[in-house]
Amino acid sequence: MNKTEKNARLLSWLLSISMTLLGVSSLIFSVSSLAGFALPELLVKVLGVVSLVSLPVTVYSTVKKALDAKAASASAKKPAPGGRPAKKKKKKKR
Repeated sequence: MNKTEKNARLLSWLLSISMTLLGVSSLIFSVSSLAGFALPELLVKVLGVVSLVSLPVTVYSTVKKALDAKAASASAKKPAPGGRPAKKKKKKKR
């Protein structure tokens, strides 16, 4: 496995973990709000910190994956070194 594949796996892992943490904390807040019971203050603060840490990680890994995918598709479309793309001939109007 080369460095690019390892980086892609790490980004996927970071994205899935951060999205899971955001989802769980949102679910806990939503259920407690709908059920009408108050969460302990410590739990609210811990879930808030988890959400605040997970959000930038999610944004970073999503943007990085998108930029890597764009760079990979752009490099696949480049012509071979030294090669020039063929020019299209224009049709003359008569």
